[in-house]
Amino acid sequence: MKILNLYKVATSVVFISASSFLLAGSAWAQQSQDPSDQVKIQNNSVCSFITGNNVNIRSAPGNHSQVITRINRGDGVRATQRKGKWVMITAKVFGYPPNESFKPLNGWVSNAYINGCSEDKFDMWRN
Repeated sequence: MKILNLYKVATSVVFISASSFLLAGSAWAQQSQDPSDQVKIQNNSVCSFITGNNVNIRSAPGNHSQVITRINRGDGVRATQRKGKWVMITAKVFGYPPNESFKPLNGWVSNAYINGCSEDKFDMWRN
């Protein structure tokens, strides 16, 4: 019985610690930005999301450009323009409106791995 109780306590501590870490990470993302920067990103970009796992975000448009990070299916991003078959990403999105925050991310993604968030903009990066 004591072993079972210790297991419950240990798993609870791990869960609480992981939750605290995730919350701290999202709070950091919110606090790391000047509110006016948040507004600029929101007003000058399009809500979009990534459609594949481990998708390369590159420093410039093209398969030979340096990979600066990788992001996954469902990750929210803010995109600004298309150049050929590449889309420029200006930020990664954390949270949901009205409490979303943005972490700057200046990179490019192949248009095969990004869609717009709303129905009227869903295919905008592919056309």
